[in-house]
Amino acid sequence: LVTGVFGVFVSLDLFFYYFFYELAVIPMFLLIGCWGSTTKTMSRDYASMKLVLMLTTGAVFALVGLLSMYVKAKTFDMVRLESLAAQGLFDRSFQMTWFPAVFLGFAALVPMWPLHSWSPGGHAAAPAAVSMLHAGVLMKLGAYGILRVAVTYLPDAAAAYLPWVGVLCCFNIVYGGLVAMAQRDMKFVVGYSSSSHMGYVLLGIATANVIGVQGAVFLMFAHGVMTALAFSLIGFFYEQPHTRMLDDLGGLMKKL
Repeated sequence: LVTGVFGVFVSLDLFFYYFFYELAVIPMFLLIGCWGSTTKTMSRDYASMKLVLMLTTGAVFALVGLLSMYVKAKTFDMVRLESLAAQGLFDRSFQMTWFPAVFLGFAALVPMWPLHSWSPGGHAAAPAAVSMLHAGVLMKLGAYGILRVAVTYLPDAAAAYLPWVGVLCCFNIVYGGLVAMAQRDMKFVVGYSSSSHMGYVLLGIATANVIGVQGAVFLMFAHGVMTALAFSLIGFFYEQPHTRMLDDLGGLMKKL
């Protein structure tokens, strides 16, 4: 999983970028399916299946978009693609056709509403260490892909579509926050709040200006540190009473 994550961030070849992107998703199935926990709020089999199916389906959409870029540019070199895109190789109709495929493929991993439902369940069923990797690093691959590939190579389509993305991000932020407040399982609280926070990252990207994008990148780093620490804390809590339910942990009268 970590190899796949590092590979995504250091790849300068679009083929290897996608290869490592997929490589980072597959181990989650084993990590949750074999070593995860089944609680009354979430089954590990259901969570692992849903996570891999939704992310792989999204990745197939992204793959089609990336291959269309290769057919047009005849190269997988990401630096060369960037210069070709700046020179106007990809015309407006091409961009408008393929931007949604590339964007949605990566947005499923962020996760963007309404493609977010795999994420809180995956967090809840995963072991603490896997939740830390999942929330701290894996979710950032989607936002990085949107910034590095979708917005950079297809700028005209990004300008047209991003205002609509901004509307969906507001659903992420408000819905994720409200649902987090209603949860009784600590992992679901952090899982849904993560979806809300990543909505702010997407909103920063959707502004399509320097301040917004810098804010999105900074928040990706901050969220990665904060959420990983929150999941490690939940892991420490769970070691003692063997429950993550807030109702079981509160109430001095009940304990007495």
